[in-house]
Amino acid sequence: MKNTSVVLVVLALFAMDSSLFAHHGTGASYDLHKVIVVQGVITEFNFSNPHSQLYFDVAEADGRVTHWSAEMRNPRNLEQEGHTRKELTTKLAPGVKVEVTGNPSKSGTPVLVLGKVVTTDGWSLAGAGSPAPGAPAGGLPVE
Repeated sequence: MKNTSVVLVVLALFAMDSSLFAHHGTGASYDLHKVIVVQGVITEFNFSNPHSQLYFDVAEADGRVTHWSAEMRNPRNLEQEGHTRKELTTKLAPGVKVEVTGNPSKSGTPVLVLGKVVTTDGWSLAGAGSPAPGAPAGGLPVE
């Protein structure tokens, strides 16, 4: 009887709505109704699970430097979209100047979910995170 009960509990867990076991939602951490554009210089790119990360420094008007982070899709998704580790680590290398469009953190920290990144040579990676609702293809003025 005990074994039957355990099996039923396990089966019930598997039958539950998959959202119970789902990864956190982007909307929980980021303001999907707001889009910002920031310009900076890449300090690091991590092609790793669960999300690739782009780190970059933004020079503020008063001379201070703010360290930003952009959450991207996981490596497998990026590869399925036709990007390779070599391409991304070359294009998103430290020292490269970028314009990053995305949805900012709800908490106000310098973190965003990446919608698009464009390098000074014109290379771009779009759709690497959220679709950045409201972001026109040409970018937005820096907020």
